[in-house]
Amino acid sequence: MKPSEIRILPALDPGESYVEPTFMLVETALDDSGEPITTIEHVASHVVGDKQRWEISTLGQSVAVTHAAALEWAVSFAASRKVPIVYHRDDSKSARYAATSSPRAEPSASASK
Repeated sequence: MKPSEIRILPALDPGESYVEPTFMLVETALDDSGEPITTIEHVASHVVGDKQRWEISTLGQSVAVTHAAALEWAVSFAASRKVPIVYHRDDSKSARYAATSSPRAEPSASASK
């Protein structure tokens, strides 16, 4: 499978259920110092007896890598393993934007008198 054949889709919201039998999941957030950390997982379902079970293989947890780099790696890995879908969530952008765009407190004119 070629990397160009991999579908890249937004991750589902917490509580929603994935239906694909196998996929990659890439999630990026910010650590306490504001740097991006990423977790990459390979998720596959298997039937055990009469029940469907999910097997989650964590390939990297809290790795100090950008979302774009992790997504590129995950797509390459998925292609090599014939995994057709990579889901991703990048919470580092919105958190970083919120941290840099919050209004700064200006000293009031009355406070300086």
